[in-house]
Amino acid sequence: MLDGFLVVDKPPGLTSHDVVAVVRAVTGAPKVGHTGTLDPFATGVLPLALGKATRLIQYLDESLKEYDAWVRLGEATDTGDPTGTVIEQKPVPTLERKQVEKVVATFVGKRMQMPPRYSAIKVQGRPLYDYARAGKEVTVAARPIEVYSMELLELEEGRLRVLIRCSRGTYARVLAEELGVALGTVAHLEALRRTRSGDFVLPGAMTLSQLAEAAAGDPVWTKVLRPARGEQRIPWLPREQVEESLRRWLQPPLRLLQHLPALQLSDGEVRRLRQGMVPGRVAGHSVPVVLLSGEEVLMVAPPGPAKGLTPEQVSDNSAATRESR
Repeated sequence: MLDGFLVVDKPPGLTSHDVVAVVRAVTGAPKVGHTGTLDPFATGVLPLALGKATRLIQYLDESLKEYDAWVRLGEATDTGDPTGTVIEQKPVPTLERKQVEKVVATFVGKRMQMPPRYSAIKVQGRPLYDYARAGKEVTVAARPIEVYSMELLELEEGRLRVLIRCSRGTYARVLAEELGVALGTVAHLEALRRTRSGDFVLPGAMTLSQLAEAAAGDPVWTKVLRPARGEQRIPWLPREQVEESLRRWLQPPLRLLQHLPALQLSDGEVRRLRQGMVPGRVAGHSVPVVLLSGEEVLMVAPPGPAKGLTPEQVSDNSAATRESR
């Protein structure tokens, strides 16, 4: 059984949930979850938690996001991205690189950002895009964000490319629209590639071609993972062989929890923890604490008084090994 974090380089055209479903099918992991979605048109870093690692998602530090974005100038869409309908066109003034660099620099810092109408933010239990598709206007409050840096990479006629480093919750398509206005025109986000989400980075991310090769020995992922209707799927390799191929791509939880204090438990404390008894010395911490047995993350204890646990809340690699045979 696989437990840990897998970073997938998501291709365009798939939803994040599509990728989760594919990875769940290939790995057989009882639980697979993403740490934050990417829009279908976007590509890049999509971190997935497998097995017991899904319980650790809430404790990850993904406060830093990095995006490689293309901005189309002169056209605004109703969604702010290439999937929408053009709702406004405006001439693009002649732009010099130094002029654009100065404008881009003004976006760095803390600011309030209004979420786009087509977003998954929920109002009264419904995502904003539901209201937008129904033609209903909903009032939402602006949210604080921070742009740590924005760098102009390329400037072409009618479009430009920027590298954005920003806080979690920042909408790149809103920045693209605002950038267009600041340059004297309108704009929308033409393409987006996430290159970093916290400690998850693009180098070392697994492509779907590599996943397909691990699953069936064939790198054509569309045939292996998502065959067309009526097309026979290529047979997958035995689950044990697939798991062995994927292990080198898994990132251990401990490496991704370095921002939290850790507590090494004695053998006796480990036994009692597996029986649902949290060590008393864990109680009273104001921040979550990583409980370890050697290099193994047993659990992350939430702040506050120590509470009883069920054995399922505690990692047990030995039990997982027995179950996978």
